[in-house]
Amino acid sequence: MNVGLSTIERPSAPEKNACRAGTARPRRSYTQRVTSHETRPAVSVVVPVYNPGPFLRPLLDALDAQSPVDDGHDAILVDDGSTDGTGTALDRWCAERPWARVIHQPNSGWPSRPRNVGTDASGSEFILFVDADDRITPTALADLVRFGREAGSDVVVGRMRGVGRKVPVVLFRRTVRDARAPQVPLPDSMTSHAMFRRAFLTETGLRFDESARRVEDHLFVSAAYTSAHRVSVYADSDVYVHVARSDGAGAGFSTYDPETYYHDLARAITIVMDAREPGPERDAYLSRWVRIELVGRLHSDAVRWMPAGRRDAFFAAVRDTLTNAMPADIVARVPAAWRWPTALAVVATPAEFLRAEDAMRLTVAADLEGVPGSTALAGLVSPESLERAVALLGADEPLPNGRAARTPRVARIRRLQHAALRVTAVSGRLHRQLADWGRTPVLFARQTGAAVAPILAVAAFVCALTGAPGAATLLVAGAGAITIALAVRSTGGGGTAVRQLLVLATCTPRAASVREWVAIAASAVLVGAGHVADGLSRRRSVRAHAGAIVWRHPGTITLRAAAITVLCAVVAALVL
Repeated sequence: MNVGLSTIERPSAPEKNACRAGTARPRRSYTQRVTSHETRPAVSVVVPVYNPGPFLRPLLDALDAQSPVDDGHDAILVDDGSTDGTGTALDRWCAERPWARVIHQPNSGWPSRPRNVGTDASGSEFILFVDADDRITPTALADLVRFGREAGSDVVVGRMRGVGRKVPVVLFRRTVRDARAPQVPLPDSMTSHAMFRRAFLTETGLRFDESARRVEDHLFVSAAYTSAHRVSVYADSDVYVHVARSDGAGAGFSTYDPETYYHDLARAITIVMDAREPGPERDAYLSRWVRIELVGRLHSDAVRWMPAGRRDAFFAAVRDTLTNAMPADIVARVPAAWRWPTALAVVATPAEFLRAEDAMRLTVAADLEGVPGSTALAGLVSPESLERAVALLGADEPLPNGRAARTPRVARIRRLQHAALRVTAVSGRLHRQLADWGRTPVLFARQTGAAVAPILAVAAFVCALTGAPGAATLLVAGAGAITIALAVRSTGGGGTAVRQLLVLATCTPRAASVREWVAIAASAVLVGAGHVADGLSRRRSVRAHAGAIVWRHPGTITLRAAAITVLCAVVAALVL
């Protein structure tokens, strides 16, 4: 199964057979520094790494904490041209661990090439792909290897847990040795964060498509699921922990072109269409893409409130995918709750689709019960679009009421939220910011704190000028506390240093003696020295950063920032 196709056309039979036979592919050359490693472990953890900053430490701690694995394990970290000092820190970290190695390569811009390079470098029985800002549980490798061997699995999807992120739930209700859709909702997880038998990857020629962005997991996993002899689900204990980054960075937050995105998604659809005959299993995959990446994406506030031009580009790309990549009867193949939305996505204008969406979401559910869709949408959708939608449906079905408000009160609240979003949509930049905050509330808290701390420091300065030292001291303490919190997993020390200096500036209006000025100056020098040491620490050791549990492993960067902040606050309290 070839997931590296550059077009949506299906591969010819010779191409498929050559791919399954593991035909050699051209290999890129890299400038690599690789630590020696001669053992052949049971499992290799392959990690693509690019400028992870403090978010790498929890994964490295998790690798250190792994329970013994039969026949051992190793870790292959592929540094994709990091510029934040991570490469040097990984060299030092791996040098102390014979089971870990780092490969350095020029930046490729996406995890696909690092994963392929790590796979090529591995000689293990299994490969587990892990992202640098996620982590695994202490028994993950031992559990997966034991289970994978017992079940004879080509692919093992381990139970996932989310930290600030949603993960599949139904999929992991029970352990299944031979998992097939739709009896097991495998399509719920289309990420590559699973364990793959290396011989299976070699025999099928399965590799990550290095030209794809954002959909490379779908291309890889859809081919793996449909060509594997056995896919298993391990749900006895947590294995993989998906973590939402609190800095709003990472591949998941990058913008993308809808035309390219849906072109690549259509290729994943083609893989399943080629591999499975019409029926429940194929429908399970197609329905997943309709629910989440296609019609479901049009439902999302992140797309709906985009500037009209960009929003309409999403609609056009979704419609093109539904009509050209999906089977002609896709509307009849999706679950009942998605039939009307899918039909409208195919035939209606963006404005008509959104008005219909409002009718299905902002209306009380009881008002939609048993009412034909064309009646409920009369005046919101043109008669021509309604006629074409009913033709696709095969009958004038009632609108789905599963997403409607259960009570009039809930409907009123939703309408207020809707009105507020309409106002924020006037600014595309504000809309983007709100979408990011909605996905990562911690990001909102950090950015709010970063804005509030300087305000508190300036307010303390004003209080000191006006002869209110008590209020100034309290404000300094507040600014200091926020500064310490922001130092945890900060991607740079500049903001921390500025906030510490602002706290010290509060002291200057009240400093009267030489001793007080010396204390202020000495603290300022310490802030500068701490900032320099902070930068050196980030480039020398991953241990400088906080671990997954901050109070257990705060990291030297956090401790240094906390110590200097407390010192500045004490000096301010004494002077004021």
